[in-house]
Amino acid sequence: MDPMSDICSSLVIKDLLSGQFHLTGRWAVRFPSCRDVTVCASVKGSHWLSVNGVDPPARIEEGDCYLIANSPSYRIGRDPWTDAVEWNIALTQEDHASPVSTEVAAEQASGHDIAVIGARFAFDDASANPLLSLLPPVIHVRASSEHAPVLRSMLHVLAAETAAPKVGSTVVTHHLVHILLVQALRAYLGSAERPPGWLGALVDSKIGAALALMHRDLAREWTVDDLAATACMSRSSFALKFKMLVGQAPLDYWLQVRMRRAGQLLRASSKTVASVAYAWGYESEKGFGKAFKRVMGCSPSSYRKAGIGHHIDADWRHQAA
Repeated sequence: MDPMSDICSSLVIKDLLSGQFHLTGRWAVRFPSCRDVTVCASVKGSHWLSVNGVDPPARIEEGDCYLIANSPSYRIGRDPWTDAVEWNIALTQEDHASPVSTEVAAEQASGHDIAVIGARFAFDDASANPLLSLLPPVIHVRASSEHAPVLRSMLHVLAAETAAPKVGSTVVTHHLVHILLVQALRAYLGSAERPPGWLGALVDSKIGAALALMHRDLAREWTVDDLAATACMSRSSFALKFKMLVGQAPLDYWLQVRMRRAGQLLRASSKTVASVAYAWGYESEKGFGKAFKRVMGCSPSSYRKAGIGHHIDADWRHQAA
């Protein structure tokens, strides 16, 4: 499995909202800071997107899509200067065990001359790195891009699934979120000269090959020599370039991904710590515990206990995944 597929497929969806905005007149809506990912498409009309810390504002034309991540706050509006009303969620159903469809409107809105469809989702903390922390604040996918029609169609299917949940809706919506994320990242990788960090490393012929090898067998005891040979580089040159592109030494990266996967397994199953340690190539629970604490900041048993009944942000009206 290639690194992008491996990382994205391991993301565990914690919360999900999907729905449409119907707006008219002089309108603007401000969304608060959050750790979530938002993907939107302009179905009808155009509007402006302003992300705090990103200049200048972007004009979103009909058919354009965009992804927002790691943002302090952002604003969409008919123009860049109209005073914005705060984001408000109007629930269309009360059953929080199911996906929730939302509709948001500006004050004094009547008629639908602007339509934006979108989804907002969060991932379990154990699965979120390294990808989500490395996403740019905004990925703007223009209507002319080959990826835009796929993003728009996936958003429509996701909205339909969340508006009227059917048998199997959870697995459908989760796969749709993964597709949305991968398509947005494909668009970003195709438009940027060399994305920073881990994403840029994926498209580097040498470091990308080493990452692919590592992700195909994360439980293997990799050495820098093994990985350097795959990249056809000397050990020192490989280690230097890997750290420059990825931001971590090769074995530190490998350890971080392994321990985060182990954390997912601890919280998602009743397996003993010893069996999880064995599954990830450790001969002793003590050695695994030491490595786990180095990455996750606590012992495996403490991490598992902390995940039981974990906190959901108060501003979310959500589907519990």
